[in-house]
Amino acid sequence: MIEGPPRPYADFIPEFLKGTVGTWVSHRILEPGIVEHTSTTGKRVYSLRAAATPNARYSTDTIRKISQLARKYAGATMRFTQALNMEFITSELDQTEDLKKELELLGFPVGGWGNHLWSVTSCAGYFHCALSATDSPSVAQKLGNELVEYFNWQELPAKLTVSVSGCPSSCGGSFLADISVNGIHTEVPVVTPDVKKCDLQGTAFTCPVGAIQLKPTPEGERTLEIRQNLCIGCGLCVGACGGIIFESPEKTDGHSIAIGGRASASRYGTMLGRIVIPFLPNEPPHYDRTVGAVKRIVDTWKEDAKKGERIADWIDRIGWEKFFERTGFPFFEQSMEYLDVRGIATLRDGSGR
Repeated sequence: MIEGPPRPYADFIPEFLKGTVGTWVSHRILEPGIVEHTSTTGKRVYSLRAAATPNARYSTDTIRKISQLARKYAGATMRFTQALNMEFITSELDQTEDLKKELELLGFPVGGWGNHLWSVTSCAGYFHCALSATDSPSVAQKLGNELVEYFNWQELPAKLTVSVSGCPSSCGGSFLADISVNGIHTEVPVVTPDVKKCDLQGTAFTCPVGAIQLKPTPEGERTLEIRQNLCIGCGLCVGACGGIIFESPEKTDGHSIAIGGRASASRYGTMLGRIVIPFLPNEPPHYDRTVGAVKRIVDTWKEDAKKGERIADWIDRIGWEKFFERTGFPFFEQSMEYLDVRGIATLRDGSGR
């Protein structure tokens, strides 16, 4: 008989680790992507981390190659982290070095621990989401290509995480990253006659800021009305009802950039990033202005921060005014008042551009 869940996690770890649970007492980073763990018995094993593709999309051929490497070096097991990176555990250091060489030949750099870039992640983007205002995996790939030196050999003041979400809903968890790029719709959706085919009450409830309300028509029926002064352009109503549309997304969609987010419990605890650039247009395929802005933030932080200061800590020390002064970005006062997407409302009258 097949037993149902839950199953002990030890069922899925390499054979050479079974019997060692609870005995690991110390670890040290040998290099950015390799950590040595020591047991009370003196046994040592090694964790290796390799960068993933931006939205964890792999060909079946690549998955087979990764599986072969796991069987060859890591007791036939591996895992994908929450940040989509790959992690393997090996029993010998020379196996770890050989695994690193093979992964890098496949195009997956090894790194991402210590004072380095830990991850560049994204949501699924256009392929899977009707709400997406930008091709988030493409933006993430461009950022990863530009920042790859910080993943393994160039050191930063502290840990760095970068995330891209296709819309303000931030399914990619971007507002909890040190630097987040978020797709935004700067126009307010339009209600069309086809709205009568939708569940009006349910559509109104999808709005996270209460910008949609039921409205009677002269014919005695009901329709929906969107209050422009409240709408943040997240697009949730567009996804819920085919009778609500964006009229010209190809002209009005783009990115905002927020910084200073983190999910850790250290010092001040979890923090949401604050918007520092309210709008940059979509410019596929290279997204030069967006990538350039992120690089400028990283370069300024690297030059100015003290060792151990994540971006939020650095800004806490120097202040927002100094941040804008040192990066050269136009001063965006709402950064001091609004967290996450609430600051995007300033785009309605152009004050955020």
